Amino acid sequence: MDKSKLEAAWPVDEPSPDFAQRAVLRVSRNRARRRQRTTAAGLVAVAMVAAALVVVFWPQLLSSGSGSTIASARETITLSRRATAVLEPGASVSWRGDSVDQPRGEVFYRVDGEKSFKVVTPAGTVEVVGTCFRVQVGSGPAAGGRDVKREVLSASGGAVLAALAIVTVYEGKVQLSSAKERVTLGAGESGRLGPDGAKKLGPDELARAQSGLKGDADPDKVDLSRANDSLAGDIAGLNRRLKSLEAEKAKLQRELLGAETELARRTDGKPPRDRNEFDLDQEDWAELAESGTIKYRVPCMKADGWSPPADKLDALGLSPDDAESIRAAYQKSYERLWPGIEALCMQAIGKKDVVQALGPDTCTHVVTDAERRKDAKGATEAMRQLAELRAGTRAAVDPAVAEHPVYKLFSALTSEMPRFESDLAQSFGPAEAKRLAYAEGMCGARSTFGGPGPRGK
Repeated sequence: MDKSKLEAAWPVDEPSPDFAQRAVLRVSRNRARRRQRTTAAGLVAVAMVAAALVVVFWPQLLSSGSGSTIASARETITLSRRATAVLEPGASVSWRGDSVDQPRGEVFYRVDGEKSFKVVTPAGTVEVVGTCFRVQVGSGPAAGGRDVKREVLSASGGAVLAALAIVTVYEGKVQLSSAKERVTLGAGESGRLGPDGAKKLGPDELARAQSGLKGDADPDKVDLSRANDSLAGDIAGLNRRLKSLEAEKAKLQRELLGAETELARRTDGKPPRDRNEFDLDQEDWAELAESGTIKYRVPCMKADGWSPPADKLDALGLSPDDAESIRAAYQKSYERLWPGIEALCMQAIGKKDVVQALGPDTCTHVVTDAERRKDAKGATEAMRQLAELRAGTRAAVDPAVAEHPVYKLFSALTSEMPRFESDLAQSFGPAEAKRLAYAEGMCGARSTFGGPGPRGK
């Protein structure tokens, strides 16, 4: 078909004057809508990814923290839910989760739980699971002449200083790691990290290492550190002795009770003892007074109290509703005993952070042993007069004895069970309170501190 004839047969109207402007505006609007749809889809995708990351990593965010600080005075900081640090002036730390960088200064750590915890120093790494320990970081003379070239010493004009870390363990175990070797330290032991690797230190070596550690210019503080380290060794030895004797002690106590019961039945016809061996009357105390022995049982000392779990409640014949009354009685017992024991332990140790880490049971032995070493005769007399007072054979103790730390300590411990029974009796009555106070399912500690024997021997 002829194109000219087609155009003539089909007339076309002229476009309006604003046709081009409207076409451009229409295209622009379509493009804007497409961009909005694309942006919205992208935001939704980003939100979904962020939500997924929060779900995956939220437990880690809750359980770990991070930060850094340089202490201008003694400062206590919480590193995580399981770790606390006490920084001495000048100490510097930075932490993320269960890993701490300690480039310098002295820091006491308390770590709970069974996960690994690391302290990284310029001299090496300290790794623990759950324990109390102290890390001192500074610089000191490098290892002996065999490890340092003579020309280096000559060029420096004296001893070469190197990064050193001294670690003292109060509880648990700690592993020291360097590029050369690893060493494991137990409670009461100390070690050093330096250019010659990881080394365990004896008491004399520890004193020399601390005296040569640069960056600790306060001599009083150095002397206190040495005293604390020596005391840590004593405490560790006591703990080891207590643990090793614990099973044997329980066995001997059972045998002793059986023998005493049988002897009483055979000799004077008295019925077997129907009271707990630590539920003492005046006759019991009279026997203990002859040798100056102290014997007691106390409830477990826990700041928030203690209540039996469901199976223990059932075995004791109690209902779940009784748990709160028992917990409250334990809390009152702790509030009566711990402040006095803590104050006496502070007199013996002098460092509150260490006292709080040791706790009531260990502090009892620390105070007793410290006073016996200082004045054995005075400590023995305090124990004897307390036993005589409990037996009713003495109306009052001597004024000097009343102020003795050993007398104050055992006076509080031996008088606690009647008070604990009184608290329980408010909910259960006197007879049931007596049964519960000494029941096997309840939480308690018992101890016997032997005396020297009859007077004049």
